[in-house]
Amino acid sequence: MKKKILSLCVLSTVIIISLIGYSGENFSDLKKENSSQKNIIFNLDYNPGGIRKNLDDVSEIFLQYSYEEDQKIDGSYRYSWFEAKTEALSIINELKNESEKTVVVLPVFTHTSYSPFGFYDYFNQICTEKCLQIKIERGKLTPLGNAGKNAIQILHALNYNFISDIDIDLNPKILLNYDKVILLHNEYVTKKEFEAITNHPKVMYLYPNALYAEIHYDSINDTISLIKGHGYPESDIGNGFGWEFDNTHPYEYDVDCNDWEFYEIKNGQMLNCYPEEKIWKDKLLLKTIKEF
Repeated sequence: MKKKILSLCVLSTVIIISLIGYSGENFSDLKKENSSQKNIIFNLDYNPGGIRKNLDDVSEIFLQYSYEEDQKIDGSYRYSWFEAKTEALSIINELKNESEKTVVVLPVFTHTSYSPFGFYDYFNQICTEKCLQIKIERGKLTPLGNAGKNAIQILHALNYNFISDIDIDLNPKILLNYDKVILLHNEYVTKKEFEAITNHPKVMYLYPNALYAEIHYDSINDTISLIKGHGYPESDIGNGFGWEFDNTHPYEYDVDCNDWEFYEIKNGQMLNCYPEEKIWKDKLLLKTIKEF
């Protein structure tokens, strides 16, 4: 009888330990997932609603629209959204990402650098060097056009996975989880992020001007600070990393992308134009991104 009781006690202990270990694993995974979601900072599904205004109907796959409430005095709109055209659903299904091993890097640092009282207010002599340290705003944010907001919206609609600059800086090995990495307008990056990206074997540099300036990310205070690049600290400094594959000039200024093409570099491919106004119109471009 004592042996049976002892056996039951041992079995119960093993089960409890196993459950604790299992719960710990799940909790750890959950924390990682929540951390990643937190560091994305953008609300990729945000849409305020309102009196809808359809904009340029120049794409066979997506319709661009905004709201009257977002219209400015000059007639332009502060922001726009996209929806799949009903007649193009079969095309869109063909363009959707199906791989968990492909990831898009959200340019949180670049988005922050272009914010009011940020780096560009310093460059434009609107404020002093105090604008070279910026607090990252968190909440229900929509990505700025300077961060590649059209590409973010379209790739989100096409089922791509996202991580952020912050994720890579905090854990550079995160990129080892992916076979393919897609960069957007990730102009401002940390040294750790730069090294993780340039050492990955398969990167698509979808926007020119990526990896252009070095910043420091302070994870305690959630701030970024400009270290080097974009004419700082000396005016003759262009790329802050001295990167041999920097393709800012002249490609960043080709916004029409009428003759777009990818060309090979050591660890992937680069696009020869700035695709912000092309990516929602060109199914061949989207097909090329998927098949990369």
